[in-house]
Amino acid sequence: MIRHFTSTVFVVFEDKIALHWHNKVKMWLPPGGHVEENEDPVQTALRECREEMGINIDIISDHSYKFSDPKLSNIYPPETILIESVEDKKIGPHQHIDFIYFACPNSSDYNLDSSWILVSHEELKYKAKIINPNDVEGDVDAFLEVNGSDMENLNLDLNLETRLEMKFEMV
Repeated sequence: MIRHFTSTVFVVFEDKIALHWHNKVKMWLPPGGHVEENEDPVQTALRECREEMGINIDIISDHSYKFSDPKLSNIYPPETILIESVEDKKIGPHQHIDFIYFACPNSSDYNLDSSWILVSHEELKYKAKIINPNDVEGDVDAFLEVNGSDMENLNLDLNLETRLEMKFEMV
């Protein structure tokens, strides 16, 4: 089985997270992408937020243990690591080993373009209706569950409610 390393970032804006419609997979996603050669997962998270959202972020991490050896570097550990099965027309079936991070913008001077939506904990919890750029309405369950002729029902089981509640309280 082919496996790729990826990083995903739930960027918290006050009490909401940013999602954008991903046409290829037909769901609302937070920023993220593949870990490039010679890049660690945190560098990927930072780069993807700059590239996709045009913002710089600070990773939110409550870990406290660090190795003190001067020959070692510490990076923030992810909130969790997911193994995600992916079906791709070019690559075929494969998996993403996805490092999941939470972050917040490191400046209050940001301007997200209209492709990004900010979704609250309540909207996720109560599955608010959100229209994607193709004018298809659906319920939010971490990602948008959509109905349409060429779309299938998709969601992500992250126990997101609990994690977002905890992270919103930290910010």
